[in-house]
Amino acid sequence: MKELANHIKTGNFARCYLFFGPEAFLSGRWRQSLIDAALPKEAREMNMEIFSGKLHPAARIMEAAETMPFLAQRRLVIVQDSGLFQGGRKDDSESMTNFVADIPESTVIIFAEDDVDKRGRLYKAVSKHGAVMEAKTPKEADLANWAVKLCASLGAKLPKHTAIYLLRNTAADMSLLHNEIAKLAAYKLHGEITNADVDAVCTKSLEAKIFDLMRAIGSKDAKRAAVLYANLIAAKESPLMVLTMLARQFRFYLQCAHLAAKMSQKDIAAKLALHPFAVSEFIEGSRGFSRAAMLAALEACLETDYAIKSGQMGDAMAVEILIIKTCAKYDDMI
Repeated sequence: MKELANHIKTGNFARCYLFFGPEAFLSGRWRQSLIDAALPKEAREMNMEIFSGKLHPAARIMEAAETMPFLAQRRLVIVQDSGLFQGGRKDDSESMTNFVADIPESTVIIFAEDDVDKRGRLYKAVSKHGAVMEAKTPKEADLANWAVKLCASLGAKLPKHTAIYLLRNTAADMSLLHNEIAKLAAYKLHGEITNADVDAVCTKSLEAKIFDLMRAIGSKDAKRAAVLYANLIAAKESPLMVLTMLARQFRFYLQCAHLAAKMSQKDIAAKLALHPFAVSEFIEGSRGFSRAAMLAALEACLETDYAIKSGQMGDAMAVEILIIKTCAKYDDMI
């Protein structure tokens, strides 16, 4: 990002850029900043060409790149979701690889891809002759700071501890977070935004809803667990998806509880490829169950899955019975 900021500040742009990664919101912001800096809006109709999808041959893209700008300093060629950086378009990828070193000085090519093969020749060519920007989801602390600043820009006050609560209860996708923050700012223009405001206004992620369900199961609150499950079904969540998530939670409960005795939460997160806050939730949640109860619950999940897929029970009822059973059946194991 510092490299891109320097290019924008100085006006010394590379001949080509590649933006990719899981955080589409961030990648989109970077790409738009580059476009805004490299070509005025009034010049874009004649000097910016966009190629979207895999149907455009490399020859057509190169032809556009070799066209001289019209009454402007430079020409922009945007290539998005092309598949050129993955397998399947070998000839086009080879042609583009050879072209990258000879892009005219008056042209900037911007590649925007969801995913790339970093071992590919085109990726290496762009890295050598241009600039590569990978948009990764920021760390929780950085995301929280971003949320606080964004909310302030919208005229509302979001304390950092509430920002963290927001992150842990909604989708980690920055685009969705941006929408949730806009909703919060509109809802609470005066005073500080609270956790209760987040609960009232924001859409919880499926994982956060499953965490709530698991807390109800861990506290043996069958009534609350049944209500939470009914809410999931009313929200059109698949019972099989809920079952899969429950099994996943119990599995991570077991793993995190076992590893917590000999590893730090940071090391557990790295070993299990989990977010650190999730590890903390799993360790805390596992305290509501004995090891025997967690193993029995996992076995019950497998039996429920078999009952559904073999046609012995309907999926919604089978998962509801599993939840009630898990709340009540293993009391003597805790």
